[in-house]
Amino acid sequence: MYDIIDIMGLFSVLKKEKIVAIFDIGSGSVGGAIVRVPLTGNSIPTIIKSVRTELKPYRNFNSYMKDMVSILGTTVNSLYNKKMGAPDEIVCVLASPWYLSETRAIKMSKEKSFVFTKNLPSELIKKEILNLGELHKEKYSKLGSSLEMIEHYTMSVSLNGYPTLEPLGKKCKSFEMDMIISLSPKECLDKIRETLSKTFHHIDVSFSSFTLDTYLAVRDKYIAHDSYLLIDISGEITDVGIVIKGVLKSVISFPFGKKTFFNLICTKLDIEQRDAEEFFKLYNDNTLSDEFKNKIIPILKTIEDSWSESFMEGISTLPHTLMIPNTVFLTADNDIKKWFAEVLCKGEFFKTMTSQHPCIVTTLDGPEFLNMCDNKNGVCDPFLMIEAIAMMRKMKI
Repeated sequence: MYDIIDIMGLFSVLKKEKIVAIFDIGSGSVGGAIVRVPLTGNSIPTIIKSVRTELKPYRNFNSYMKDMVSILGTTVNSLYNKKMGAPDEIVCVLASPWYLSETRAIKMSKEKSFVFTKNLPSELIKKEILNLGELHKEKYSKLGSSLEMIEHYTMSVSLNGYPTLEPLGKKCKSFEMDMIISLSPKECLDKIRETLSKTFHHIDVSFSSFTLDTYLAVRDKYIAHDSYLLIDISGEITDVGIVIKGVLKSVISFPFGKKTFFNLICTKLDIEQRDAEEFFKLYNDNTLSDEFKNKIIPILKTIEDSWSESFMEGISTLPHTLMIPNTVFLTADNDIKKWFAEVLCKGEFFKTMTSQHPCIVTTLDGPEFLNMCDNKNGVCDPFLMIEAIAMMRKMKI
């Protein structure tokens, strides 16, 4: 029989780490990972096992969501079959189009000094969440679904115009908070929860956005940079986050992704997607015959112009006072990542927005995060590694 000291010792051992299942739900694929998360010390998360399943091309939102839920179920089963046991909790990270995010600057000022508390900005935050839901409810009206908040994260707080890391309990006459708020259709979240519960019973599920997770991971990794773009080119959509002086100031999206890229090649050459992917691989490897190279180069120039135009249209919706940084952190699948990085580096369109400064692109490939996320799985999936790092960052808040 254990005495009290033995029981307390045993309990502390059990609480040194927990197992978390992370599901990366994107527009082109669904990934899953079992992650060992330390609860003490300065240790880093470890990805033990991971899987990834491709998602069918977009048709309409209802069908697309149905396909996503089906592929999520396949991914959950694949991860479960790794025989790692049940996780302590589940984190689902959503990419577009499964969520929408808006950045907000929440402000308050008074004539007399007041003490900044946690409850003080709560009503203002609730108002912003309601306004955001009303603003975007038409986007998901065909589902007959209301929007549910999945996260709100405070990136910075200023008191009397001065940034502070510890605002609680301090007196001020005004404050400003930079926040990101993310919402998702309730029907979508309910279907995700239902799918997960079929395999993992009675386990808490939380949600996050890939844009916020990338921001947290890049901010902690690349501390020398304070202003940059976060560009994620997924299956159907490109997401762009604009970070100014360490704060994520705006998020925009436009419908152009990897599948758009290959669909255009298929249409122009009248070939199947697998052939388009093979031609492009040979082109990237510089082993494509001159005959096919002469055919594909004009097509790639058309695609470059189309993506660049969509990018500029998205940027044009931002306030003119918001300067566009020339540093870019890029996430994309390996087969298109290099090409899009080159497009950004040489793009004349980009120079017109950054005072003629050349664009500096860093591709996020996975190995660069190994000092922040260990990987026992063999393959460095940058999306899952970013999400594991962000999860740890949120736990420490």
